[in-house]
Amino acid sequence: MDRVKEPELMDTFEQAYAYADADFSSSEESLVNGLEKYLKIKKLDLDSKSLIIDIGCGPGNISEKLSVRWPSVQIIGIDGSKEMLEIARKRRESIDDQARKSCLSYKLASLKSISKNSDNYKLSADIVVSNSVLHHVHDPSDFWKGLKVLSGSSTVHYHRDLKRPDSIEQAIRLQEKYLPEAPKVLKKDFLASLCAAFTVNEVKDQLDKFGLNSLKVTENEEYHLEIYGITSKL
Repeated sequence: MDRVKEPELMDTFEQAYAYADADFSSSEESLVNGLEKYLKIKKLDLDSKSLIIDIGCGPGNISEKLSVRWPSVQIIGIDGSKEMLEIARKRRESIDDQARKSCLSYKLASLKSISKNSDNYKLSADIVVSNSVLHHVHDPSDFWKGLKVLSGSSTVHYHRDLKRPDSIEQAIRLQEKYLPEAPKVLKKDFLASLCAAFTVNEVKDQLDKFGLNSLKVTENEEYHLEIYGITSKL
C-alpha cells in the first residue's frame, strides 16, 4: 500500500479534546518504560541539569509521564497545535508538586519552523522523544532535520510511531480490532494515520539519508515501530 498523507497538525477543538480524553496509556507507558530501560542499558543517569524534549507533545500526556518518572529533569513539550498546547498547559497548572511543575514547560513550534530557524532552537537536549509524530510530517526531512537541530553531540533518541500496513484492508482490520468503541473522530484519524505511516525499510532509508545511522529502527507489536539510539557527532 502506498503512503497517503494526512494533515500535519491536529488543530481542531474536536480532535484536541478527543485525544486528551482518550486512553493511550499503554502506548505512552511503553515509550517511557522503553526509554528508561535503554538508559539503564547504556548506564546513563539524568539529573537536574538534564533536558528532555518531547516533540509533538499534543495535550502533554507523555511530557507529564516523563516528569513523573524524572521529576527533577527539565522537560519541554513542543507542538505546532495551539489547541493541544492549551490543554497541556491547563493540565500543568493542576500539578500539586511545585518542583515538578517548575521543570515542565511547553513551547509552540512546528518541526518545519525548527529546521528552518535552527539558530532559535539549538537546545542540545540530552534526550529527544516523540510518539506518533513522524507519520504526520508530510516531508520527513522536516522531522529529521528538526531532530538534528535539537540534538547535541551525544543525544539519546527514543521515538515510537505507527507502521504502515501492507493493504487498506489490513489497516481497516487494525482499526476495528483496536478501536471498536472509540469516538468516530479517533477511528477516522487512526485509519488515516496508519495509511500515512512509514515502513521500517523506509525509515531505515531516511536515517541513512540524513546521516543518522547511529539510530536503529525495529518493529514493535502489531502496528508500531521504534527508533532509538544515540546521535554521533552532528
